[in-house]
Amino acid sequence: MKKSLPVLLLFALCGFLATATAELRLATIFQDRMVLQREKPLPIWGWAEPKQSVTVSFGGQQKSAQADENGRWQVNLDALEASTEGRPLTVQAGSESKDLKDVLVGEVWICAGQSNMARPLRNDSFDYPFFKRYSEDAEYPQIRFVDIPTYASLKPIDDLDPEVQGKATWEILSKGTSIKVMSLGFFFAKDLNKTLGVPVGLVQVAVSGTPLTAWMASGTLDATAAEFPDVSNYSKAFAGAEQKLAKAKLSYTDWAGLEAELTAWRQAPKGRWPGSNAVIPDFPAVLYNALIHPLAPLAIRGVLWHQGESGPGNKHKELFLANLAQWQKLFGQDFYFIWGSLTRKTSSAPPMQPSQQNWSNVNEEFLLASQTFGPGSRGVLVNFFDLGNYGTHWAMKEKAGQRMAGAAYARIFGKPETVFTGPELLEATIDGEKVRAKFRHIGGGLVYEPSMDGISGFVMEGKSGEMVWANVAIEGDTLIFSHPDVKTPANVSYGFHNNPHETLFNKEGFPAFSFRAVPRVSANKGTPGNPLVELVSPSPNVQLSISHVRRDGYLFNVVHHKGPQSAATVRVYLPSEWKEATVTSNGEPVETGPLQTGPDGSRFYEIPAEANGPAIQVSNAANIPDFSAINRF
Repeated sequence: MKKSLPVLLLFALCGFLATATAELRLATIFQDRMVLQREKPLPIWGWAEPKQSVTVSFGGQQKSAQADENGRWQVNLDALEASTEGRPLTVQAGSESKDLKDVLVGEVWICAGQSNMARPLRNDSFDYPFFKRYSEDAEYPQIRFVDIPTYASLKPIDDLDPEVQGKATWEILSKGTSIKVMSLGFFFAKDLNKTLGVPVGLVQVAVSGTPLTAWMASGTLDATAAEFPDVSNYSKAFAGAEQKLAKAKLSYTDWAGLEAELTAWRQAPKGRWPGSNAVIPDFPAVLYNALIHPLAPLAIRGVLWHQGESGPGNKHKELFLANLAQWQKLFGQDFYFIWGSLTRKTSSAPPMQPSQQNWSNVNEEFLLASQTFGPGSRGVLVNFFDLGNYGTHWAMKEKAGQRMAGAAYARIFGKPETVFTGPELLEATIDGEKVRAKFRHIGGGLVYEPSMDGISGFVMEGKSGEMVWANVAIEGDTLIFSHPDVKTPANVSYGFHNNPHETLFNKEGFPAFSFRAVPRVSANKGTPGNPLVELVSPSPNVQLSISHVRRDGYLFNVVHHKGPQSAATVRVYLPSEWKEATVTSNGEPVETGPLQTGPDGSRFYEIPAEANGPAIQVSNAANIPDFSAINRF
């Protein structure tokens, strides 16, 4: 592995960023139209002549500092109250001055992680045309954002790269700019601005397809690996990324090759940065070095985070917590960290027999991390699991952003009564023939509603390997699980399936978070049993989305992705406890034909379904549920 070339180049680059010119300049993040963080000391920094005195004036304050031997200076303004009035910020050094215009003071949040954070309204509008309507409610002059282009570096850089990232500017949220705002941040910021009445600034750095290790400092990764042998250290992770790069069929096959192309590109920068491909962010620490390190010590309220699909799988909790602690140390602030869970996949139906799948393993790691934080802590997990659909890039970003805003109200802004997420396991114990599980985020209280056929949704495992749907009792904030056929329980799980039954809520209607009483054990157990819905003639371009399942009804859509569009024939099954069923779409009856019985005794209708058409509701004829209020899907 050749390292000498990239290391030399990166040291040269860092030197350029710090001392290439002696003229006065601010760190790139400080620009016209930006938002500064309220109620916190405000570090303002940049570069000038070594030992030169620099004065910063803003909001009635004037403070000075001396540049060090490398020319870096930093002035710390006193905390300021929120201001919706744009004001100038002036930096003076000798005869030179820099003037920023229209600077607000409010709430500043970094938006980081991978694609479900990174996707702006533009991209989500491609998949979900209804997103286009959100730009009609986008005139918010007090919401500002800066979208920082992706860059990667083997070493931490002191400022954003001038060629790749230097043209990023703070913009005012409007109908014209809204397509560039990351969807989760867009909905979060609008909610905060409307509720708190203060400006909101979003620093957008999320990158699609990125593993957690790309956002970690190399020393943090090594320290975690030293404590946990099943975690790859920096060198091992780097070697793995180079092996993947060698197979990527690019013009370069290792990091040294990328650096050679980067050197040539800098001499005449035309077109995209040579590292603009999906493989580069797989390298450890490179996004931390290029996207996080240059922003410190910017005063922020917190970080909005969504990541997990790209792993890593081993010790995600430990890596996650170590990364958060290191970021807080870097910024010199105990800021808040609000993160969302992974979401379910509605392309499969909830299981009709007790079973588990591995899909929720990362969510379990998030739960374990959340349990580490006590009441009033700076880390807040928000359950997005119920907001998923058939795609990796799910649609319900509006509700997700609102839930993140609810977390901020409850934890930061003096509204502890705000309910923003569903019941979350605090602790579980096996007590003889029973399992007890205690929850938080129960709002007005726990609500248990069995699903169709009386399915509880809680899988109890015995030490002999048996699996049953557990019986459930509620005692305040605690559930008690039992079953007459399991005398020595080994575990109880909830939500460990791509698309599980939802049977536990708080009184505010938020579904519970996935959990296992005994975590970090193997899943993929049991068989799901007969499906609720299936395509009679499967097509590679058509799939099902079973979005809502309750005791007396379920909803589904037929989703069409590409190619010739045509109607599909779908088989819809009746749970055993239903005598008859009705099938409707938009409140109108759907022609079903005769009720049929399969060789295994299952009962079903075969019906036509329009691809990408309205949802179809299959209901117990004896008790048709009203799903009109359900808008999570």
